[in-house]
Amino acid sequence: MIDTLKNLVGKIKSLFLSGPETPPAEPEPTITATVPIDETEPVSASTPESSIGSSWVVTTHPEPTFEKVGRVYMDNGDLIIRSDLDPRGFFLGDEDLDLALTGGVGSIRLLDTAGVIGTARLSTSGRALNMLIDQQLHTVPLRSLTPVITGCNRKGPLFVPAEDLSPDSEG
Repeated sequence: MIDTLKNLVGKIKSLFLSGPETPPAEPEPTITATVPIDETEPVSASTPESSIGSSWVVTTHPEPTFEKVGRVYMDNGDLIIRSDLDPRGFFLGDEDLDLALTGGVGSIRLLDTAGVIGTARLSTSGRALNMLIDQQLHTVPLRSLTPVITGCNRKGPLFVPAEDLSPDSEG
C-alpha cells in the first residue's frame, strides 16, 4: 500500500515538473538486532537488581507479603468476616461498612455479642479495606471486596501479613 502511494506521488510530481519519471521506490529492508549479553558477569540472587550486559536488568521478586487466612461474605447487608486464625466470627455493619469505604473508621463487632472488637478503614493507597481485630491486621483487596458487596461474587479472600503468622498457628 505504501509503495503504491509512493509510486502515485512520483507520477504526479513528474507530471507537474515535466521531468523524467522517477523509478518506484524499493521497500526498505527489515533490520533485526540482537541484544548483547555479557555472560561472563555473574548474576547474584542476593541483590534485588542485577545488571546483565548493558541493556537487561534482572529483578528478583520477594516472597508474598500476605497470606490468605479466611473469607468475607455479605449477609443481610453486613460484611461477615471469618478467619481461620480466630474461631469467633466478626461483622462490619452496613453503616460501618459505608463509613469505612468512604474514608472514615467503621466498627468491627463480634457476631454473637455484637461487642466492638476492632476497626476498619481504607488502606493508605485506597486499594484495600484494612481491619484491625484484636491488634491483628486483616485486609481485603477492594477488587475482591467490590464484587462481594455488589452481589457478583458470594465470598472474597481475607489476608494477614505473612510475618504475623507464626509457624505453630499455620495449622
